[in-house]
Amino acid sequence: MMNLTTMNPDTRRLIKVVPDDIKRTEEIFDILMGDNLQGRKDFIVEKGADYADMLDIS
Repeated sequence: MMNLTTMNPDTRRLIKVVPDDIKRTEEIFDILMGDNLQGRKDFIVEKGADYADMLDIS
């Protein structure tokens, strides 16, 4: 499945991301990828619906 999507050299793309607020970006990365599982769950419950329209589910 990865070869058909993410890893396919014909369709993959790299996008450089430059955050405006580095401190806030670090905080969000820590929440979403850090060791605090309950904090991550709480964040998703609280904020997840705000981003549902951005999901690319196909």
